[in-house]
Amino acid sequence: MIHYFDNCATTRVDDDVLRILNDYAVEKYYNPSARSTFSMHVANDLAVARENIADKLGVSAGEIYFTSGGTESDNIAVLGALRSKRGNIVVSAIEHSAVFNAVKELGSKGYEIRIANTLTDGHIDVEDFLSKVDEYTVLACFMHVSNETGAVNDVKSINASVKSKNNKTVTFSDGVQAVGKIPVNIRYLGVDLYSFASHKIHGSKGVGCLFVKNGVKISSLVFGGGQEKGLRSGTEYVGGIIGLAKAVELAQKRLEVNTADFVNYKKVLRDCLAGIDGWRENCKNDVSPAIMSLSFQNVKGEVLLHMLENYDIIVGTGSACSSKNKQSRLVKAIGLESEFSEGVIRISFSKYNTLDEVKLLGDKLIYCVNDLRKTMLGQKI
Repeated sequence: MIHYFDNCATTRVDDDVLRILNDYAVEKYYNPSARSTFSMHVANDLAVARENIADKLGVSAGEIYFTSGGTESDNIAVLGALRSKRGNIVVSAIEHSAVFNAVKELGSKGYEIRIANTLTDGHIDVEDFLSKVDEYTVLACFMHVSNETGAVNDVKSINASVKSKNNKTVTFSDGVQAVGKIPVNIRYLGVDLYSFASHKIHGSKGVGCLFVKNGVKISSLVFGGGQEKGLRSGTEYVGGIIGLAKAVELAQKRLEVNTADFVNYKKVLRDCLAGIDGWRENCKNDVSPAIMSLSFQNVKGEVLLHMLENYDIIVGTGSACSSKNKQSRLVKAIGLESEFSEGVIRISFSKYNTLDEVKLLGDKLIYCVNDLRKTMLGQKI
């Protein structure tokens, strides 16, 4: 049996969602853009799914656009939002790569990129962020929940402050690790653009959402048949979209139960790890209950990850979308000391985890860390 604690990377598809995927792949596989009565029924199902998602997130159906995932949503938001030919873009140092690299691309096209500092626990340094916003700022990007430390940023406050300095600045928040994990009402947050993805909340891979506030103009990056009101052409992944609506519904229903469970799981792990020295929890306050980022002194996180696999335990070391990079931007951004910088692992929970699994994880973490340190000490001698 696999004990899976890398739910920030992806999640197991919920059984109810799986039934929907199968239904629309085998029975109701019609193209919603075609003109048959069967296709029109499917198009109506899509409309209902859009309304349900919008209702759960406090916005209108006309503000919800479906994409292929979080990365595409982020790219459309960053690359499609700019109306001016020049200006500056303010972005936090630990944005997801789908945001950060899209912003870097704009830098190569002449926009001035201003990167805001990060606090030592992964929260955005709000004072530094706002100091970089001025009358020429065309886009401000500030993620809702850090995909690496779980730090929850005060999106509503940051957005209001950015708008007070320049009400023409387009504001964008990546909510991929927020929706379904913490309470989210996009209208309350006030941002112009907001993204999230299905496979992070027990939906299917290949489906994402982008919220575009009414009145905000955004350009398409994908051209074709004009689906999604021309913003994102291409035949819709019907089962995935309707499955996403179900996943959002189920996640919201379980939000309080999951939060209580995850908070308890973190306590159990802290109690287990109290028996060893040389570790730290990278973010403790204003943090997602679903994410626990740990650093171990004089231990390589990737080696620790593979040692845990020997016990059928899967954890992460950071952003799965940045796994080809040798070192996460997080390490530099939060100023981890050299002896801790390579020892970062990320534990992320889901509704399928159990207390017994968490206890097993704690026991094996202690064993593997101690064993690694003995091995390293022997190599030095």
